[in-house]
Amino acid sequence: MLAAALALPACGSDLPDGVVGLTHTGCPPEESHGSGIEVEPGLVLTAAHVLKGADEIAITNGRRTTTATIVAFDPTMDLALIRIADPLGAPTPLAELDDIAESDIEGRTGVAYVVRDGAVRTIPVTVRRMINLRTEDIYIDGEYDRPAWELDAATQAGDSGGAVVIDGRVIGVLSLRSNRFESRAYAIDPIRGGATIREQFVTGDLTAVDLQRCT
Repeated sequence: MLAAALALPACGSDLPDGVVGLTHTGCPPEESHGSGIEVEPGLVLTAAHVLKGADEIAITNGRRTTTATIVAFDPTMDLALIRIADPLGAPTPLAELDDIAESDIEGRTGVAYVVRDGAVRTIPVTVRRMINLRTEDIYIDGEYDRPAWELDAATQAGDSGGAVVIDGRVIGVLSLRSNRFESRAYAIDPIRGGATIREQFVTGDLTAVDLQRCT
């Protein structure tokens, strides 16, 4: 269960075997691409905007492909969980709340894992600071505060949903790039911002969101 994943102890290997690329059909343009990471066997954490309006979701880790369905979706926090038909790799645990104190993370270096052109890529990252990111929801309906990390990271279009990992644990999900500063990115904190997706995952109730909505 996701609740248990939030308290997983460190594993013996921190290799990101569960890094995946996502392709979905649905809202225009006809295909949308992003990345994600397995945080439990068969359960992938990604960004909600990558999946809005999805009819079909294809998943690959560069070696194998499978399909997926949405099991939690928060357009306000821009976080989502998908269940893949066949687990593709070893999960990477989420950080625990005690692991993500600003004093412990600020200035730390790590990596973001994304899939580009069907292959896993690593992006060096430096955490600048913990912030409340004031931005619109994924439908540009209103402004909200998202618990996030401001990063020095050379991300590209299509990297959304990629996991930011420090010491073998996921601390963030790539969501936005800065329009003002080169190589500046923002990752949503799935621990402080994950209450809705955790509740949806436990209850199985997604009636509060329209998974087919595009705008």
